[in-house]
Amino acid sequence: MTSAAEATRPAWLQDPTLAWRPAAHGVVLCARPHDTPGCLGPHSAEAAVDIGPPGTGYDHLCGLQELLAVLLPVVRSTLPEVLERHAGVVALLRRQDSPDAGADGSTERGRFVPVSETASLGTTRRISRESHTTAGWIDRAARFLTDALPALGDRPVLVLHAFDHWDRISVRILYRTVLLADLAGRPLTVRGLLRDGGSLFLEQLTRQRAVRVCGELPPAPDAPRADPGLTIGAWRSGSPTGPLRAIGDAIALQNFERADLLIAAHLAAVGAEDGRADDVADLIRLQAISDAQTGRIDLAVAKLERSLELAERRELRAHLNYLVALLVTKRKDDTDTARTYYLRGLDCIDALAAPGVDAQVEKAWILNGLALAAAIDARATEDAQRRDHLFEEAFELEFKAFRMVREMPGDSAFYLRYNLSHNLAFLLQITGRHRQAEDFLRSVSATMLGTGRPEFFVPHHYAIAVIQSRRGDHAEAAASFAAAIRVAGALRDPFHLEKLLAAAGHTDLRRGDHDGAARHYRDAARTARRLCDEVAFAQNLAGLLWALTLGETPWDRHVLTAARIWYPEAAGAHDRGVGRDQLAEALTRAGAEVAPPSSKLPSYLASVDLEGLPGRDLNRFLAGITARENPSRPPAGSTRADVPDAGGPEGAAPVVPASRASTAGGAQ
Repeated sequence: MTSAAEATRPAWLQDPTLAWRPAAHGVVLCARPHDTPGCLGPHSAEAAVDIGPPGTGYDHLCGLQELLAVLLPVVRSTLPEVLERHAGVVALLRRQDSPDAGADGSTERGRFVPVSETASLGTTRRISRESHTTAGWIDRAARFLTDALPALGDRPVLVLHAFDHWDRISVRILYRTVLLADLAGRPLTVRGLLRDGGSLFLEQLTRQRAVRVCGELPPAPDAPRADPGLTIGAWRSGSPTGPLRAIGDAIALQNFERADLLIAAHLAAVGAEDGRADDVADLIRLQAISDAQTGRIDLAVAKLERSLELAERRELRAHLNYLVALLVTKRKDDTDTARTYYLRGLDCIDALAAPGVDAQVEKAWILNGLALAAAIDARATEDAQRRDHLFEEAFELEFKAFRMVREMPGDSAFYLRYNLSHNLAFLLQITGRHRQAEDFLRSVSATMLGTGRPEFFVPHHYAIAVIQSRRGDHAEAAASFAAAIRVAGALRDPFHLEKLLAAAGHTDLRRGDHDGAARHYRDAARTARRLCDEVAFAQNLAGLLWALTLGETPWDRHVLTAARIWYPEAAGAHDRGVGRDQLAEALTRAGAEVAPPSSKLPSYLASVDLEGLPGRDLNRFLAGITARENPSRPPAGSTRADVPDAGGPEGAAPVVPASRASTAGGAQ
């Protein structure tokens, strides 16, 4: 790489350092009364900085506002250059207004925090987590705090009163600050004093490496504590603005306590009036979505069943059946029960005399769900004939849904059309039609890419690259990953960049380009280190070690220092000067494995949102892609540079005529 090219790279990719240890301490949750010296030692009182309790209601960033009220005046007088360097995110964190604030005297929309309408729609429609959309500014906020907190003294101890009333967004930012401060060599201690008890999120937080609990964390209450200061507007079911958008934003931001308070307030108001069964059912539906997002699947299903008992409109009943089916499919792996609910939903739509656009979109979502159930069963069965039949059924259902919404107006139809087009390309891919999958995806993506918005290009290039890699065209895949890396770099998106660099490294390994793999995995490891993502770092460092070993390239001192921390057995073998084969055996014994690229970029980032991961990665399951892989032992059915295309993960025969795909591909 030329010096000019190196100068254009982000600073963290120019830093040769690889070694680091994840923060092992930094956050203490105090569930019983005791003073700071008694909790943290005799010298902690001198560094202690009291941060007042936030207001009630879990408003977005309410916890962080109390910290900023203490921190910003000091930073203005002692570190003004930090405020200048982070001016954009500081303005966001201090912004008070909301687009709907004050229109009807309500306070439910709360403090403005950026969240896209698509993310809000996705979380309330598909029970999906979209934390990548907020991870960027959460990371920037944490980096501002990391630079600003030294204004409070060396090794400050933040004593946070009523920490159980901090909103989840503020907690995520603060925890991330602890990790980043430790990485920067400026340790920070957070002492969170619990005023009223525990919460579901605090229980989740205690699973993080850098958190310990003084005493015993009290159990979480069944419902968030009421907010007497919260005023709400009139409930307008189905409206894209007002109360529904406020609740959708809270769920999309994963500020679930705020969402639950808003829903409870509206339920109390709506339930006091007669003749509003559908509105009550719709609000209980939103409660169920919030419950599902926090892992309470049985409770969510029970609430959706309650909604079905109340709902009168057939369109709403169809949607509720769809949601139950989706939950039992994705979280309980029960496709038989799911089909029962999907078919009930179809019956609701078919009973309408003149289904409108919304009803047609609902029907298309249900068909999409039935296709997912068929694809899951196809992947699970050992019967080749049944597998082909189920995949054919999935194609038929997806094409039928696509044709229904192909020309429909509106955001909901556009969002569904985007999902269906990628699902169809995915089905073509997992049934061995890799070239057709690529052609189809390029066709249906043309309109979206034509907008010129760079954020559309990253997932597009990535999806194309994965298809090319799966069919064994590793040189083409490498070029597509390189295109995605350039766009992600321009967007300054380190989270996608890390996944893309790792995917490019994996592709280089598959095609025997060990030097290229080493470059990509080194950059991926540097990026994961910057993000304090220890899972990604371990996998990317493993990729780098394998690339150097298979290419018979010496490990430099930065690599060796990192290996001694993360893979000491392999580092010991290297120190003994063993040959390539023995070093490969040592890497295998050390558990040095890489992550093959999934079929799509993750929409949620557990290392940032701290909400944990589902028990199964459905995309990897359907595509037959393992979560971890030993580069010296590629899984059966994988393709390498010296192996011809195996026709999909299991060599499955194509089951859909090419003409069918080309028919659907022209419209977007």
